[in-house]
Amino acid sequence: MSPKHLSGPLMAGLVIGAAAILAGCAAATPAETPPALIKPVAGSQIPQLQLTERAVQRLGIVTQPVRPTTTAGQPARETIPYSAVVYDTDGSTWTYVNTAARTYERKPITVTEIDGEIAQLSAGPAAGTPVVTVGAAELLGTEYDISGEE
Repeated sequence: MSPKHLSGPLMAGLVIGAAAILAGCAAATPAETPPALIKPVAGSQIPQLQLTERAVQRLGIVTQPVRPTTTAGQPARETIPYSAVVYDTDGSTWTYVNTAARTYERKPITVTEIDGEIAQLSAGPAAGTPVVTVGAAELLGTEYDISGEE
């Protein structure tokens, strides 16, 4: 259909639809709260991530506590779901710890064994510490300022 045949309600609908799409592409205004704040942590090169409630919901962040395990004849070790393990660009292993409401910090871990969906640690957060099991990769992208958009 040529442009001259687009008139009346059809043209009005296209204009309104285009306006709605463009409005969704508008940049955030300074008054809007960003979904994540990256804050320095004193004495650490690893920042703290503070998310809005909406960002936590959109990412579907889920946490589970670090669990202690004991095996006869071996020292007690902590375990975390393998989904909580994050690999850095150099291959080092980390996990995101939930330090306060909607606040997360990446902490180093040493994985000694992976058994199915469980990672056994020889170093890392203490038992009971909540670690991110869903959304950890998105937190890493936020920390490194990787938006996924070009």
